[in-house]
Amino acid sequence: MKVVAASFFLFSSLFALPEEFDKQRYNKGEKIFENKCSQCHEKSMPIALLMKNFLEEENKLLNLKAPTGNEISFRLKQQIGHKDDIEFQLEETADFVKDYLYNPNKAKTICLQGVIRHFDTMPSMKGKISEEEIEDVTFFLYFLEGFNGVNEYYHNEEDF
Repeated sequence: MKVVAASFFLFSSLFALPEEFDKQRYNKGEKIFENKCSQCHEKSMPIALLMKNFLEEENKLLNLKAPTGNEISFRLKQQIGHKDDIEFQLEETADFVKDYLYNPNKAKTICLQGVIRHFDTMPSMKGKISEEEIEDVTFFLYFLEGFNGVNEYYHNEEDF
């Protein structure tokens, strides 16, 4: 019985959300994403479908206007900041997203060239989204694609 309990505890701790996760802030960021970003960015799509769309179909399958939220989430965690310190990486990703939203430039992109080549440079969001909103939407994006081989945490929206 002790072995079963210990195994359960170990297994559940491997798939727990990190202490930095805040459900209210995630939900707030999601609402901001829906109100200010979803006109161009789809929230999430299966990666296999996205790769087929971009690599085989030249974006003619889905005709996306911009990278999806889960693509951005994956790339933020993969390319921005220190991967071993979530709190610090969240700050670094928020700084990156703020700079990109206010001063968009394809040269600063974190997305794959095979994806980004299908899109125009986005318009500046300066005056359309506050720094606080950017921090909250970045928090949402950071945890949107939680289990992706980049960070060790499992994320399933049905769990919270």
